[in-house]
Amino acid sequence: MKKYSVWFLIGFIQALLAGTQDSTAVSYSIPATPRRPLIAVGEMMAANAVVWGFNRYIREDNYSFFISWRTVEANLRHGMEWDPNKFSVNFFAHPFHGSIYFNAARSNGFNFWESAPFSLAGSLMWEFFMESEYASYNDLVMTTFGGIALGETFHRLSEQILDDRARGFNRVWREFTALVINPMGGFNRLVSGQMFRTTSSVNHLRLPITGYFAFGSAGRTEGISNQASRLNPAFELTLHYGHAFEKERHRKPFDYFTFRMWTSRGEVERNLTILARANLVGKNLHTGANQRHLIGISQQFDYIDLEIFKIGAMSFGPEWLGHFPLGSDFSLVGGVYAGGIIMGAGSNEYVESYQGRNYNFGWGFKTKADFQIRHPRFGFLYFDHNFFYIDSREGAPGHDRLHLTSVSYNFPVWHNLAVGAEYFNYYRNAHYDEYPDVKQSVNGFRGLFTVMF
Repeated sequence: MKKYSVWFLIGFIQALLAGTQDSTAVSYSIPATPRRPLIAVGEMMAANAVVWGFNRYIREDNYSFFISWRTVEANLRHGMEWDPNKFSVNFFAHPFHGSIYFNAARSNGFNFWESAPFSLAGSLMWEFFMESEYASYNDLVMTTFGGIALGETFHRLSEQILDDRARGFNRVWREFTALVINPMGGFNRLVSGQMFRTTSSVNHLRLPITGYFAFGSAGRTEGISNQASRLNPAFELTLHYGHAFEKERHRKPFDYFTFRMWTSRGEVERNLTILARANLVGKNLHTGANQRHLIGISQQFDYIDLEIFKIGAMSFGPEWLGHFPLGSDFSLVGGVYAGGIIMGAGSNEYVESYQGRNYNFGWGFKTKADFQIRHPRFGFLYFDHNFFYIDSREGAPGHDRLHLTSVSYNFPVWHNLAVGAEYFNYYRNAHYDEYPDVKQSVNGFRGLFTVMF
């Protein structure tokens, strides 16, 4: 998991830089790839076979991968339950596995909606046929919907970096980075020969990307028992893909999405946090004074993995985004969201599974409000607040409420370099029906060295 995270971060940075350097190569449409349904289905099944083979013959704790027709029959007869896996497995590894299914179809000529069922089909195959453990509700939901979210994100970012006009080391570097981001897409380019063909024009989907990545200096935090602790340096990434406020005749899912991620190895500070949202269906509106809006339905994927508590959520709901000129070159961009959590997880201090699961499964709702004040000379101030309410369906009965707030300011100092500061707060209020309630708060402050793009 940690080794893959390093490659994940490297690949993201490289993709963003490559995709923004060639500003003349923006392409809103690409030549249609012929649909290859048999290959797509075969690759989905092969992906399961490869993962099963690794777990069966290389892993030591492989007891659940001894399968036969008897285990399949038992799974089908028993039905579904909740599984005992760790948080990172259920809310990160399974969505990543689902992205492989999704891109087996996406890279073989299927569009977004046509590729989505492949995540469901691959998950059903795995749950009932590839393990001797009973199928689980949470895996089916997170592999399917998490796979769709990560799968289209990886597809779009790999398209952003690929350039069939490139040659030599530039071509090798682009193909390798795209393979890291989208393994199934890269595999199909390899076996089809596209990885080595050159063209004279742009033939990959590219939309504008803006954002920044920042390195946070060691700072201070207050967490457990209100004791101050030093923070290790952190890495942050924020990106905005596509146009949110330009009217488009045929707006497609993920034509606009945002992705925020930060990671740190501090003692009590956030370890890995991902906040991602994507517009699925939307409509643009222009009002007076150059005000622009996007209203629609978005999908949000949240993964908050701290040492002291964890929250995971997959939600869908209505969202409004707006852009407002403020005069003197200042502008305000903001939005609000409210959606239902179809699968969530909240920390659980009182019940632990034999595989180390220390969180509840449940569902509930999420609200989000964020805004950014921008100025070409004075930089940007960003505020983001996320609230999660998760009602426990399995684990320790009760409900979990989490507020995640961050405020950052970055001041340009030279070209696309900026310096700034950030404050963040995690506040958790867990109410249990049969155990004492738990309240936790983590506050932190750090300096930032930022590269904007």
